[in-house]
Amino acid sequence: MKKYFFGLIVLVTLAGYKTDEKYKPDPRTLDRKVMFGYQGWFGTPNDGSGLGYWKHWFRNKPDSGFATFDFWPDMREYPANTQEATHMKYADGSPAKVYSAYHYGVVDLHFKWLQEHDLDGVFQQRFVTELKGRASLKHFTQVVRNVKQASEKYERVYCIMYDISGAGEQWKEIIERDWKYLVDSLEVTKGKSYLHHKGRPLVAIWGLGFDHTTFASAAETDSLLNWFHKGAAKKYQATIMGGVNNNWLHHQNEWKPVYDKLDVISPWSVGRYKDHAGADKFRDTAVVPDLAYCKKNRIDYMPVIWPGFSWYNLRNGKTAFNQIPRSGGNFYWHQSYNVINAGANMVYIAMYDEVDEGTAMYKLAPTAAEKPVSAKYLSLDQDGIALPADWYLRLAGATSQIVRGKASNVSTIPIKQ
Repeated sequence: MKKYFFGLIVLVTLAGYKTDEKYKPDPRTLDRKVMFGYQGWFGTPNDGSGLGYWKHWFRNKPDSGFATFDFWPDMREYPANTQEATHMKYADGSPAKVYSAYHYGVVDLHFKWLQEHDLDGVFQQRFVTELKGRASLKHFTQVVRNVKQASEKYERVYCIMYDISGAGEQWKEIIERDWKYLVDSLEVTKGKSYLHHKGRPLVAIWGLGFDHTTFASAAETDSLLNWFHKGAAKKYQATIMGGVNNNWLHHQNEWKPVYDKLDVISPWSVGRYKDHAGADKFRDTAVVPDLAYCKKNRIDYMPVIWPGFSWYNLRNGKTAFNQIPRSGGNFYWHQSYNVINAGANMVYIAMYDEVDEGTAMYKLAPTAAEKPVSAKYLSLDQDGIALPADWYLRLAGATSQIVRGKASNVSTIPIKQ
């Protein structure tokens, strides 16, 4: 009975689009990959990390009024020992619980979903500002261990992405020190699932050239790139992807030679438009010229696409709830079609687990009935369209099929609910 039930679940999950039988991503290249950003920053008071609070879930008490996230995750498959009860309840009176990524079982489940949907893997977010404190460092290092183990188990790929937001003046030294630790102590680059590109391990650095990261000057960034490319001992050298702002092509002259040293450029797009017309304008004014510049300068280009946006709870109700609607996946798919049609052969989806800003692509509560009662959270039926919990994983799978050359790029969603 159990075997039959599992088979049925997989069949339903994959129904609606053709998948590669036993697809395994090639860890030697970023080419033709569709990668997710993976935050892994969610923690609960009693998860064993030592943080002792509801990290990225709540400000104080675990009630809706203190929440810092907008989308309610579909919690039905998480192992019981990875969940912790909040003060909220479901309609049937049972406690509403959330998870901690400090537990391996959570990350294992997330990578299981990646495998089931023939998806490549993740950019494991490593927030430089979080590496300063002992407890937060412990949490994020355990998440890396979890990702390494799960990616090898499910034959997916991952690489480290440093986010320098709020890192301060020591950002460069922290990255160099931490990368040495990950290579020497966690041996990430020796793992069979660590993503390489152009013959070296791939490392992404997000936040270069943004207004909120002025502490990371062009000169310091140039120095860090030189260290990764040739200054560091060979075992630490890496191919570098830069997460830059969408207006990077128009930055001052001091940044131009720095950007030209990047092996991969990935401009940020989240929140830069809110509908199909805006996405089309962004394609014409950013994606197309970005691609042309990168092609001319032999830099790989990885555009960012996303499903929708909402950070009502994170902003204490000061912004609109469901600020940029998903429209049943049509907003996401329009972007997917645009960037591939423009010529992109690799795509970054923001994000896998980002329920804080409402960009999560993993399994989400499909209906309002599956959220806590009297709580202001989004579910997948928010826009009046009935969808399964894994709908956005299916859409990402369809994007992947097109990027890998297994399906034609079409302007409307090619899969059925």
